[in-house]
Amino acid sequence: MSGHLEIDYKAFMTEGDKYLKTARGGVKRPAIFTAEILYNIIGLAIEKHVMGALMAKGKLADNHTFTDLIDAANQVGGIDESIADQLRKFESYQNICPVFAGYHRTEPPAEAIPEMIATAEAVQAWAENLIAA
Repeated sequence: MSGHLEIDYKAFMTEGDKYLKTARGGVKRPAIFTAEILYNIIGLAIEKHVMGALMAKGKLADNHTFTDLIDAANQVGGIDESIADQLRKFESYQNICPVFAGYHRTEPPAEAIPEMIATAEAVQAWAENLIAA
């Protein structure tokens, strides 16, 4: 792996870590961090961690929807199906990608946020393990 790619994937992992840390802290400040804001921060953490792992393996996703990230992850060793199921569930809250018909946004319920953070933590662990392998 070239040094440039290594730096890039490490930057993505670091950014994902920071987004996840922000989400964890944001849960404690619901007046500022609404469920919708947390959903998007958690989504960024997930995207950064998956992209970091993919870059470390010389792969990129076609797009950045959770479905596209799952598909790309499956090309580099796969992601646990329970994690993939959770990501598909979370994707149902927002479809804002212009490539697909049916644009919609629904604010996730506040009760879903702890589950989303747990899934983001599972994605983080998956990415770290894939990179280390």
